[in-house]
Order: sequence, then C-alpha cells, then structure tokens
Amino acid sequence: MTACSSSPSPAPPPSVPATAPSSAAGSPPATPAPSRTSGPPSTSTPAPSSGAGSPSATPSPTGSVRPTGPGRPSRECATGGLSATLTRPEPAAGSIYATLVFTNRSTVTCTMTGYPGVSYVARKGVQSGNAAVREPGTITTVTLPPGGRAEARLRDANGISGYDPAQCELSPAEGLRIYPPDRTAALFVPWKTEHCAGPTVHSLTVGPVRPG
Repeated sequence: MTACSSSPSPAPPPSVPATAPSSAAGSPPATPAPSRTSGPPSTSTPAPSSGAGSPSATPSPTGSVRPTGPGRPSRECATGGLSATLTRPEPAAGSIYATLVFTNRSTVTCTMTGYPGVSYVARKGVQSGNAAVREPGTITTVTLPPGGRAEARLRDANGISGYDPAQCELSPAEGLRIYPPDRTAALFVPWKTEHCAGPTVHSLTVGPVRPG
C-alpha cells in the first residue's frame, strides 16, 4: 500500500518538464532574430539610394549636349546659300580691278573667313590659266545676316600688259569660277574677257573677304 502511494508522487515531476518547454516558448526572442535578418534588407535599401545617385549621370549626358546645341551663333556660309556678282572691272596702269561680292541669300546668319578660290573658265567649264594668287591682306571673320554681303578684291593684268605675247598666251574666258572660303562647291560669275593663260603667268590675284 505504501509502494502504491509512492508511485502517484512521481506524476508531479512530469508537469515540471512541461513547464520547461513553456520556458522554451521564450523562443519568441527568435522573433527578433528574424528582425535581425530584416536588417540586411534595410542595408540593401541604401544601395538603391546610392544607385539613385546614378541619375546624377543624367546631367553629364545633358552637359555633353550643350556643346552641340546652339552654342555658335552662326555657321560658315555654304555655297548653296550664297550668290556672287562682280562689279564693273576698272583699268588702271596696266592692271584691271574688280570687286567680287557675295550675298547671303539664305534665311540664317552665316560667316565667311579667309580667301575665296578664283579662276577663269573657258568654254564648256574648262579652267583657263592659273588660279588666282592670294594677295596679302588682313583676315577677318565677316558675319552675313540674311541679305548681308561680303566682298573680295580682284586684280589682273590688263590684256597682255607687260608680258611677252608668247608667255602671256592671251586667251578668251567666259567667266570666273568662285569657291567661297573653305567650300568645295563653286559659283560661276559670267565675265567675257581675254586674259593671260600661259602656264608661267600668275597675274590674277584675290584678297581676303571683308565686310561688303
């Protein structure tokens, strides 16, 4: 009887281990552990924010656009936007002088700087004689608004002038082929005349463009 009464007394201890698992229910601190795991995501949040600094790369492309924008108020005059005429040639002491006039017939402002290229043209557009030699002068940039003008002075020998006839090789010309400064396309100015077309003669000269 005494042994039977002692067997029920061990029953309370099992209730104590049950309390120990309930203290293991202190695993709710494991909930902070996940919150610590959520810490790295928060550090990844600054990474996007630093990535948001990459939009600052947007200004640099914008800056590269500025030089290609309307930084220059004008551009060099294109041949297609110009017309050319020649003032009446005037003889003086064995030479003949004329002024080559360029007019901006486009709708935009443009500039001209330096020397035009000039040569005589015979029939069928064939060059006659040597191209004009550059005459010393002050080089300036001339700005031509729509309708604006620039000019350059031409000089040539008046006929044979002081040349030997065999050296001069006096030849007929139909006009002048004119290349505006820095252009590869030419204009044509009618001028029926005779000039020295010999290969050793360089009587035609041209000055730099200046305001017209």
